[in-house]
Amino acid sequence: MNAYRHRSPRSQQGMVLVTGLLLLLVVTLVVLAASRSGRLQAVMSSNTRDRDLAFQAAEAALVDGEERLAFEYHARFTDSANSNVENVAAGLLNRNALSASAKTAIIVKASKTDYWISPTSAGGYGWFDANGAIDGSKSIAINQLIEGVDQPPRFVIEYLGTAAPSVDCTAPRTHYRYRITALAVGASAASRKQADTRVLLQSEYRLCLEAS
Repeated sequence: MNAYRHRSPRSQQGMVLVTGLLLLLVVTLVVLAASRSGRLQAVMSSNTRDRDLAFQAAEAALVDGEERLAFEYHARFTDSANSNVENVAAGLLNRNALSASAKTAIIVKASKTDYWISPTSAGGYGWFDANGAIDGSKSIAINQLIEGVDQPPRFVIEYLGTAAPSVDCTAPRTHYRYRITALAVGASAASRKQADTRVLLQSEYRLCLEAS
C-alpha cells in the first residue's frame, strides 16, 4: 500500500516565504552590483576628464613657454651678467654654466618626473611646497587663463648651451638649445590645495640666431 503524505497549507506558505526571501536577496545583490558599477564608471570618467584637462593645460604651458622664450627669456640667458646656475630668475635655469660632467648629470636627472616633484632635501628641484601646491617662486605661470584646473599651469626653462651648426642653422648663426618643462594639475577641489592629477611634459626648443 502506498503511503500518502498530505502537506498542510501552512507548510506551503512557508516555502513561498523562503522563495520570496531568496528572490529578494538576489535582486538586492544585483541592484548593489549595478550601483557599484555605475559609481565606478562615473569615477573613471571623472578621472579621465581630469587627466585630459591637465594634459591640455600642460600643452598650453609648453606653447606659452616657447613663445616667451624667443621674445623675452633668451636675452636673459645670453646676457653675460647672468651666470647663476640654478636661478637666473624664477624658473630660469642656466645649465650651461655647469661643468661638462655636471651639466650632463643634471640634464639626465631633470628628464625624470621625480626630480621635479621631489623636495630639494631629497635631491629634487622642489617644485611643490609642503602643502602640495606648486611653488610659484620656482616656476613661471602662463599668460592665458585655463578654466577648471586647481592651479594655473606653469613651466621652467633650462638653457642647455649651444649646439653645432646643422643644415637648418649654418654658420655664422648658432643653435641655442633649451628645454621647457611644463607641469599642470587637474580639477581637484581648491580647498585641498593639492590636485590628485599631475601631468608633466617636456620639449626641447632650439633658436637659430646670430651669436650675440
